[in-house]
Amino acid sequence: MKLTSLLVGAALAATSITSYAAGDSQAINVPLSGNPTIGYSTNFGATHLVAGTFTDVFTFSPSVGASLVDVYIQTMNLFGTHDIDFISADLNGNVLSFSPVGASENGWLNPSLVSGPLVLTVSGISKSITASYSGTLNANPVPEPETYIMMLGGLGILSYLGRRRRKS
Repeated sequence: MKLTSLLVGAALAATSITSYAAGDSQAINVPLSGNPTIGYSTNFGATHLVAGTFTDVFTFSPSVGASLVDVYIQTMNLFGTHDIDFISADLNGNVLSFSPVGASENGWLNPSLVSGPLVLTVSGISKSITASYSGTLNANPVPEPETYIMMLGGLGILSYLGRRRRKS
């Protein structure tokens, strides 16, 4: 009887460890709101229904030209029942910084110059079922160098014309 209880207990413990180790990673496509001249912005997030490690990959579209991009993600766990601990995150190879593990965790990427398709990869541990996190992404276009040259040329022509009028 004791041996049967011990074997059943060991089997249950082994299955709980296995289910904790295997999370539910997701690939999520997220549309960006805005346009290439004024910039883009969006919200995103994921809910995990299985305890364990996860790696979520967010692909944002459309692809952006040279832009200053910032990202912020967060999770809150006030009662300890729906906890997510972030392990790492990066946007096109730019690594996010994280607050210490606790009741409220957040990660951020200070504005970084990025172009092309934006792909955010978030890895973490969901310590229970129904744990979630959310975030925002902003992309502000950086003018091409030719734009600055044309603007300076236009200012030069305006100042030349202004001086010429004063002399007349």
